[in-house]
Amino acid sequence: MDNSDVLSDVFSTLRIHSELYFQAELRDGFSIELPPEKRRVRFHLVQQGHCWLRVPGQVERELNEGDLAIVPDGAGQILSSGPQIDPIPLAEVLAAGALDQGLLRYGSGERRARLLCGFCHFDEAIDHPVLTSLPALLLVRAGDLGAEPWTAAALRLLSMEADLKAQGSKGILTRLLEIVFIQSVRRMKAELEDEPAGFIAALHDVKLSKALQAIHNEPQVKWTIGGLAKLAGMSRARFAERFTATVGVPPVGYLTHWRLSKARNWLASSELDMAEIASRCGYASVPSFSKRFKEVFGVGPGAYRRSSRS
Repeated sequence: MDNSDVLSDVFSTLRIHSELYFQAELRDGFSIELPPEKRRVRFHLVQQGHCWLRVPGQVERELNEGDLAIVPDGAGQILSSGPQIDPIPLAEVLAAGALDQGLLRYGSGERRARLLCGFCHFDEAIDHPVLTSLPALLLVRAGDLGAEPWTAAALRLLSMEADLKAQGSKGILTRLLEIVFIQSVRRMKAELEDEPAGFIAALHDVKLSKALQAIHNEPQVKWTIGGLAKLAGMSRARFAERFTATVGVPPVGYLTHWRLSKARNWLASSELDMAEIASRCGYASVPSFSKRFKEVFGVGPGAYRRSSRS
C-alpha cells in the first residue's frame, strides 16, 4: 500500500462491508418511511426516473436518474414520488408482500422511479472522524461527474450489474458499493471550500497531512505534539489548535484512538499475540495496553478477540 494513502488505511481498519437491501420499482403516489437503523451508511441509486428524499433536519431533495444519495449514521428517511406526501412505514410495505426475490414493487399507475438500495456497515465501536464528520446527506449528482470519469464509471457499472442478475453479481455489487462509498467520501473536498473542516479537509491540508501520515505509517512510535508539529512545519501551539479544529479531536487523542482501532482490527482478523499487538500500538506492556483498551471500548482485548470470533 502507498504509505501516504491514509484513507485506505482508515477504511481497511474500520472493516467496511456492504450489502444490498433490494431494487425498487416505485409508482405514482408512493411515500415510504425507512426507520433509523444502527449506524449503517445507506445508499439509494436512481437507475431510472426520479424521486424525492427527506432526511430529518434536511431540506427535501429531488433525486434524478444517475444520482446517488448517501445517508450516514443510520438516520431515518423518507422516499417519495413528490414532496410532502404522508409516508407509510417500510415495515407495513413489506408486510403487504411488496418485496419478492429482491425486488420491491410499490404504488400504482405510471412508474416514477427505479432504485438500487443498499448499505455499508463497519466496526461501530470506532468513532473515526472520517465517519463522524460526514454530512447528514451526501449527494453525488450524475451531472457533476464530468471531471471524474472513475466515479461515473463505477456508478454505471453498479447499475448495469444490478440489472444483469448473473452468477457472482451479489459479490460484485457489494464490492462496488464499497468502492462508490469511498469515492464519494474522497470527493468531499470539492464541497469543503466554504467550511474547510473534517478529516478529508485535513488530508488535503499540506501541513496536517504530514502528521496524519506519520501516525498511520508508524503508530508504534512515541509521538508527541512537538514531534508531530515539527513534521508539519508548525509551532506546537499552532499545530495543536489547527489539528483539533480541523479533525475534530486533539492530536494525542487521535493517536490513541487510532492505535486502539488498529488493535481491534488485529485482534479480530489476525493471529498476532497480545504482546505483538501491544508493541505495534506503542504500548510498553500488555497490562498497560489491556487497561487502555478496556477504558475505551468497555471490554478487555482478550474478551473482545473471543467475542469477535464466536
